[in-house]
Amino acid sequence: MRLRKYMGALPWLLFPLLFAVVLIGSIRGQSPRKEAKTTGPPKTVLIDDFSSKGSNKRFGTEWEFISDAVMGGVSTGKMEFKRHDGRSSLHMTGSVSLANNGGFIQARLSLSPGGRNFDAHAFNGIRLYAKGNGRSYAVHLRTKDTRLPWQYYQAAFATNRQWQEIKIPFTMFKPASLSSPLDTKALKSIAVVAIKREFDADIFVDEIAFYEDQNMYKKLTPEEERVIVHKGTEAPFSGKYDDHFAEGVYTCKRCGETLFDSSAKFSSKCGWPSFDEQIEGAVKKQPDADGVRTEILCINCGGHLGHVFVGEGFTPKNTRYCVNSISLDFAPAEPRTERAIFASGCFWGTEYHLQKVPGVLSTMVGYTGGHVENPTYKQVCTDKTGHAEAVEVIYDPSKTSYEQLARLFFETHDFTQLNRQGPDVGRQYRSAVFYIDEKQRETAARLIETLKQKGFDVKTEVTQAGKFWPAEKYHQDYYKNNGKTPYCHIYRKIF
Repeated sequence: MRLRKYMGALPWLLFPLLFAVVLIGSIRGQSPRKEAKTTGPPKTVLIDDFSSKGSNKRFGTEWEFISDAVMGGVSTGKMEFKRHDGRSSLHMTGSVSLANNGGFIQARLSLSPGGRNFDAHAFNGIRLYAKGNGRSYAVHLRTKDTRLPWQYYQAAFATNRQWQEIKIPFTMFKPASLSSPLDTKALKSIAVVAIKREFDADIFVDEIAFYEDQNMYKKLTPEEERVIVHKGTEAPFSGKYDDHFAEGVYTCKRCGETLFDSSAKFSSKCGWPSFDEQIEGAVKKQPDADGVRTEILCINCGGHLGHVFVGEGFTPKNTRYCVNSISLDFAPAEPRTERAIFASGCFWGTEYHLQKVPGVLSTMVGYTGGHVENPTYKQVCTDKTGHAEAVEVIYDPSKTSYEQLARLFFETHDFTQLNRQGPDVGRQYRSAVFYIDEKQRETAARLIETLKQKGFDVKTEVTQAGKFWPAEKYHQDYYKNNGKTPYCHIYRKIF
């Protein structure tokens, strides 16, 4: 009887112990925060759902309506936010015209409100819910490479007068007026666009987001699949990254995940690329099937990379990630760029000389220094806008310097003329340096002082740079496109 009595109480005595075991096991089974990435990035990152709530806005709601009128076109339209079919929506309507080299209207949102471009490389594309009037529309992406207004990456989609979920992979975006491929690590803006055909536009967008599909990996060659999927090994000293030490980052060949920075790469003479550190949380370690080594895999897609070894003493970190080249891609570091703005009469000639300098990456002619927003060439020619015809220069400071550009600026026009250059008369043709920072101002002032000491009556203005408005497309690269040379910008050595 006594034993039976205690047996009846036994479950109640054991319950706290069992609860503690389950709780401890549950805690131990939880992945640490760093390992949370094993499930990959979120399936979507919302760009905007056009609701009034602010908590789910990743990029804010500063959409702007833009038409080809900024480049001389005559397309018209408007953008508004309204409820339609019970959905909070962006509604864009208008009439697209091809007159005056135009042909678009768009609703655009900055993806870099804080000044830093958005990195979307972990995602596969753009997803939106839309209802259109049966016409085709497009999504435009702009990146760090799209310096001119008419440069963008475009992917078209059709509408059918019903609400649709539309998925557009990044691979569908094609470059317009530029040759570089879409860099999803440096997105600047996104736009919904009606373009390139004369038609009446009418489209609602309910939600727009970046989407991620873990099954959408890069198609591999049989040899890549042998190594990355089936855990093979490439022959030593055969990989293209074994003796490769350029600056940049190494990414997963299969999914594009960033794995190693070039600063962590060193020469181990083992025949495979070697790194003494991974990008935090990018590489997963697990016991190898041989029971001896430690295998390393891409944390995002599980692709086989190689093995990791410790205690060899190659570097102070005493670690060697030994990776197959075939498991990697390489993204070179972006060159550091700087910007300069000069005005010296007709901007065609100014651009002609500056764009020939080694190290100049791009030039753009436009208007600056005045009080009128979005000025046109006709407006500037009235000499009532305050703007000067100017040239914006983007250059690599490791290949040329601001002083070299400024010297060429002075040596290719007559800086002793006031508010004119040759037959072109008016303040829009003035000689001016629009400095970006104090260092540029000091350089310009020093060169002007040198010129004065040489006996020149310098009329060049030195003014802090303001908003630069790009000129119409037909003005860009004018002499390059027309096979002519400047009529009032002749080089003469002065310095």
